[in-house]
Amino acid sequence: MRRGDLKFIIVGLVPALSFIFPFTFYPIAYAAYVSSLHYDLKYPEEIRFAGFNNFIEVFNSYYMADSTMATVTFVALAVPLVVLISLGLALLLSQNFRGVGFLQWLVMVPWAIPLVDSGAIWKWIFDANYGIFNAAMKSLGLIDSYVPWLNLRWPAMLILVVAFLWVQLPLPTLLFLAGIQSIPQELYEAAMIDGAKSWAKFRAITLTWLRPFMLIVAVYVSLMAIWTFDLVYVITAGGPGNFTAVISYYTWSEMFTFLNFGRASALAFLVVLVSIALIIAYFRALRVGRIRLRV
Repeated sequence: MRRGDLKFIIVGLVPALSFIFPFTFYPIAYAAYVSSLHYDLKYPEEIRFAGFNNFIEVFNSYYMADSTMATVTFVALAVPLVVLISLGLALLLSQNFRGVGFLQWLVMVPWAIPLVDSGAIWKWIFDANYGIFNAAMKSLGLIDSYVPWLNLRWPAMLILVVAFLWVQLPLPTLLFLAGIQSIPQELYEAAMIDGAKSWAKFRAITLTWLRPFMLIVAVYVSLMAIWTFDLVYVITAGGPGNFTAVISYYTWSEMFTFLNFGRASALAFLVVLVSIALIIAYFRALRVGRIRLRV
């Protein structure tokens, strides 16, 4: 690489890094620093270096196993559904039919609604006393009386997943739609000449072209799922029991309920490490997929 090219790259990265550093790198570094302190605001005079004690306390805490299971369950359910449904919506919206413009606008609507408001909407829909879901089920004769769905373990988890789907679908759909519209039509025309059927064209052309977009969507949705807090706080507050209390919920609880910034920072830093490992795994999976395609 020539010296001039290196200078050009550095100058080009400075504006982006100047924005990313104060809002990304610095908070992560500060969380790592605070996680090494005994930082309990109930005892502000006792702030001192604690080493790895916060991490040990977090791993031995009463909630670690349950919150990890809740987070893994939520991510395992939500991420594949968002990726598959957003891809399907993008394929639908890429077609030329009457009303497609309105549907494209309609898909973007949840993006404009704040997360807290979205959570309040879904909590109202499944309310045990006056929720519209109960009203619809009873009017259809499917239930005899109103059911407290948010007080039941798996229904509460599935409601969170549905709410997450509704909130997060717009951006992945938009990304997939942009990817589909960027596919050269000559590829499809050549496939038609070769006699390829619809599924063969979709698998060989559409999915192959959209592979980088799938990586972006998978990384984005996974991070959003791991760090989900607003919906959990508003809809279930971690209940019933601790079944939907994901790690981000306990991070908030350690910081703002128990005022233990050391343990909260340790939890946050652990989630950052898991997020980085997940991103690396996604990139390796994409690289392996490219190698197999070439072979």
